[in-house]
Amino acid sequence: MPVKKLHALFVLLALFALTDISAAKAVTYTAANVKGSYSFLMNKWQVAGGSQGAILGILSFDGVGVVSGSMNLIDDGKLQTFSLGSGTYTVSTNGSGSMVFGVGTQSLQIGFVLTSVSASVAHTLQLLIIPNTADETNTTAGTANLMSLTGPATASKLKGTYSLMLDWWTQQDSQQTLLGTITFDGKSKAMLSFTQQLGSSTSTGTGSGTYTVNSDGSGTISLTLSNSTTMQFDFVMNTVSGAVAKGLQLLDVTDPNFNSTDAGTAIFQ
Repeated sequence: MPVKKLHALFVLLALFALTDISAAKAVTYTAANVKGSYSFLMNKWQVAGGSQGAILGILSFDGVGVVSGSMNLIDDGKLQTFSLGSGTYTVSTNGSGSMVFGVGTQSLQIGFVLTSVSASVAHTLQLLIIPNTADETNTTAGTANLMSLTGPATASKLKGTYSLMLDWWTQQDSQQTLLGTITFDGKSKAMLSFTQQLGSSTSTGTGSGTYTVNSDGSGTISLTLSNSTTMQFDFVMNTVSGAVAKGLQLLDVTDPNFNSTDAGTAIFQ
């Protein structure tokens, strides 16, 4: 190819690259990019001597600036369930944002960042609670996932086998992790198979039980393990595709404890 034509080709490619960069820089975000209901799970990491905690719930955004929510909270060894009521949220052009709720006589502020934006809607939010005072001794952070529900949720939307990972966040005991699969029959029955690591000890087991699903996509799972231990989880489903939930966020509510919390995720196989 002649030198002049080759040079012209390079110039043309450079112009295309600059156009792509300019287009990328032109992307801006607004409240309209956060719309619909999101399941969310947050863990509280506390300094020694404090109470471990976790929050599981649902946030609903109207795409304009109003957000409402409900949540289950484990803190100070107690399980509490309550409504966040109605709050407000804003989204900066760079995809960061903030929501504020009035909870009793105090305010709850949660910072967030949009991720996985598709069809102009964020499918994931990364969350961080902004403390009200400068002397807080904990950090609470987590993830919200778009639920994508069409109509009321039912047990039929939770069907098939899901990979499962649960982590115990603790101060005094050895850390624990449970890895396995949980299978739902689309009606009310659940089956569990798992490997659990506690410190340097590893064990395996199975479990069976029942589950229920509420119309908003939340629900409960009750299991009896092969070692006769019973466990109960609250969950919220997300990313419902093809009438089946592709993911769950779970919180162990069997025996709320001051020193530890147990939470994790399940992903459709």
